[in-house]
Amino acid sequence: MHGHGKPITAAVFPTPTIARRLVRQAWDEWPLDRVFPMLYHSFYLEDVDWIGDGVREGVAALEPTPLNAGLYLPALDPPQLGAAVATAREAGASGVSLFEMHGLTEEHLLALRDALG
Repeated sequence: MHGHGKPITAAVFPTPTIARRLVRQAWDEWPLDRVFPMLYHSFYLEDVDWIGDGVREGVAALEPTPLNAGLYLPALDPPQLGAAVATAREAGASGVSLFEMHGLTEEHLLALRDALG
C-alpha cells in the first residue's frame, strides 16, 4: 500500500486488551498508519467515560501512530456525543469517527461543533 502512496488503516476492537481477549487481534503490533478502535461503549454496558479509558490504553500502546476514537452514533444523543468527543480528545485521540451516519441530526452536528470548539 505504501508503495502506491496509500495509508494503511483499520477499524479494530476497542482496546488492545479487549481485542486480544475477544478476537485475538494484536492491532497494537500491526504496521498501521492510523487506527480506528470501535469504542462503542454501549456494547460493553459502559458509560461515556469508558471511551476515554479506551483511548488512553490505545494511545499508550500505539505511540506515535494516530488513533481516531470510533463512536457508535445510535447510542449517543447529542449531549452525549459532545461529551464523548470531548472525552476522546482529552484522552489523546487524534480525532473521532462516527458509525451510522443516517442517524446524524442537526442537533448532533451542533454538539460536534461545540465539542470541537
